[in-house]
Amino acid sequence: MNDLKQQLQAIRSLEVLSKQEGQKFDVTDVKKGGFIELNDDTWQIINYYSYLDVKWDDFSARKKDYWMIELELYSLTKGTKTFVEWEIDDELEVCLTDASIKLRDIQYEGKSLTRKDLAYIEDEEEGEIKFAGTKYFYSDDDTWAGLFFKTVEDAKAKSNSTPLRVYEFESDDGQYLSIESWHGNEDKTEREAFVSHSIKNRDIRVLQTSGQAN
Repeated sequence: MNDLKQQLQAIRSLEVLSKQEGQKFDVTDVKKGGFIELNDDTWQIINYYSYLDVKWDDFSARKKDYWMIELELYSLTKGTKTFVEWEIDDELEVCLTDASIKLRDIQYEGKSLTRKDLAYIEDEEEGEIKFAGTKYFYSDDDTWAGLFFKTVEDAKAKSNSTPLRVYEFESDDGQYLSIESWHGNEDKTEREAFVSHSIKNRDIRVLQTSGQAN
């Protein structure tokens, strides 16, 4: 159920930058409390998460830091939520989450994907899965491990992190299916999956960079 109170509170905190001022900024400038326009909707950034790329086997640090940022978005018109991820790998890359999905709805060799199947695909460095009639192919080059930081302060201090591994798959038409394996709970490895697609930086208009307009 949409939270009307939350929608009204978000709308009241929006102070739109002029179009000329807004053009000085892009998605990398937006922080928690900021606002963007995307897909003919206005979104507030309600959370700003950071992921630090680390070594796959033991989650130890690499020689050089490489960060991926995830923005949790809240729609002012619909009251729904989604995510935008961005990273700079030679150039700015931006992805928009289409939907979260259940692992049991992902098929591998005619059956629901299991933890054992996922480990086998990673070990073989290849594999094909299917979701909603679309085939996705394992991408060993894009599969990665990271440390998740819930706040900007934790990311700066590199403290209070949660390790995870992300198994990446891609369809022939450029859609992504990502399976996250979280290792913060010693008794159980939690898993999440979602589908997403790339968008252009220019598809995002910055309306306000943070909780207070500049």
